[in-house]
Amino acid sequence: MINLASDHLRRAAQSFPQGVAIVDGDRKILWSDFDRAVERLARRLTTAGLAPGQSVLIMSGNCAEFLILSFAVWRAGGVMAVVHASTGPNELDYALTNAEPHFLFAEGESQTAAAAAVSRTGSRTEIFDLVCNAELIPHIAPFAGDLPQVDCDAVGVIGYTSGTTGVPKPVAHSHRSIAEGTDGVADIWRIDAADTILVAVPLSWMMGLVILSLTATTRAARIHLMREFSPDGVLDAMLGHGITFFAGSTSMYVKIANAWHRRDAVADFHLRCCISGGEARNEAVFEDWCRITGTPVLDAYAAFECWPLVMNDPAGVPPPTGSAGKIAPGARMRFLGPDGREVAPGEVGEAQGRGPAMMMGYWKEPDLTGKAITPDGWYRTGDYARIDEHGYVYVLGRASDLINRDGRPIYAAEVEQVLSELDYVAQAAVVGLPDADHGQMVAAAIVPMPGAAPSEAAILEHCAARLAAVKVPGMIRIVEALPHNMSGKVLRREVIPMLLRMREAEDA
Repeated sequence: MINLASDHLRRAAQSFPQGVAIVDGDRKILWSDFDRAVERLARRLTTAGLAPGQSVLIMSGNCAEFLILSFAVWRAGGVMAVVHASTGPNELDYALTNAEPHFLFAEGESQTAAAAAVSRTGSRTEIFDLVCNAELIPHIAPFAGDLPQVDCDAVGVIGYTSGTTGVPKPVAHSHRSIAEGTDGVADIWRIDAADTILVAVPLSWMMGLVILSLTATTRAARIHLMREFSPDGVLDAMLGHGITFFAGSTSMYVKIANAWHRRDAVADFHLRCCISGGEARNEAVFEDWCRITGTPVLDAYAAFECWPLVMNDPAGVPPPTGSAGKIAPGARMRFLGPDGREVAPGEVGEAQGRGPAMMMGYWKEPDLTGKAITPDGWYRTGDYARIDEHGYVYVLGRASDLINRDGRPIYAAEVEQVLSELDYVAQAAVVGLPDADHGQMVAAAIVPMPGAAPSEAAILEHCAARLAAVKVPGMIRIVEALPHNMSGKVLRREVIPMLLRMREAEDA
């Protein structure tokens, strides 16, 4: 088994030298050219002083050079440290002090933020310019000797999460972990060289760089990069470039489907697999998507700390509604009750997992790592879930999102699932608000589909027919938008004060 990302690239270049590896705007880069560019840059980085185990931080939008740099760092034995190009100063300062990068490659306006962060932190990092569609550090001569041997069990990537807590966590994976993990993902999703994978999420997210782009490389599938996400841009790519594989959040599917309905176009999709993750499903939108494209939307449940966990075979039997799928090959899950013992199938418990790609830990954060990984090596997902007698996993929501009403636990995701059945609901966020009589009230903020004018009474009637009375929202408000983090996940901690302000204004 290949245990280095750059070896996956070497194999793709040897097997399909004239095949297109990357589509970046009007550019098409062949596998052989991709591999040669990576080799040149790996040697330049070595000449410049990058040693195995040292990190390189990147701040850039999506472009081929982002991928070339990543694979070059891996080939030279270095560590890719990845933050979003528009990350805030506090998060950037943290990444600099945590990763201690030897080099920082920044594109365009990000250079100003990078220089300011280096100055604030007193970092000794050397900043290089990253220009899309241009050779990186061309003034440095390539190293002429043998590149260093790469320790496959050494750290290879540090991804700074944009979680819903607002504090980034430095998820560290070894070279082996990302190489073997993506190989397994490619098997599950049946990726091959005939596929064209659309990367519409930022490469600065591990979904874009590792789960999509590196997985594509393991099978020499074409990587179609979008500079940034736009619904019409996605449709143009799907209709004009033979996209066969797409992965995105529920919010992205909502926006793309709405953009399609504004068009007068012939449906000429070539999709064979569509994946959602990171947000609650919206079944009405996904049914619409299937009518538009002919391809269902399947779930993938995991975290970059531990993956794959729960996935779906695109050629298999569709999972039951509400299920995230079955436990992935090579993964294990357990569901623990309050007493720390495993619950019976069908019962809800705290979900813990062990996956083919387990993080080494949170880089230089042993206390955080200790909270996330149990003494016996299981990753605490922070979610409540259950598994049925047929092996299907149902994720009910974050432990931190649990609503307690009259002593009864209510899972926000369960209520959101029912709300998403309404075809005029684009997105819903369910939270618990303080309630003097019952502890907490179930409250929902709903973003309607464009042009829809849903009534709160009709929504309540639907919920009452599908949920136990204690779970029916006591407050429903229609809003124009929900607060999201950079990954597109709803920030529930901001939904709560938003609804409280609305309630206070109405009571005044």
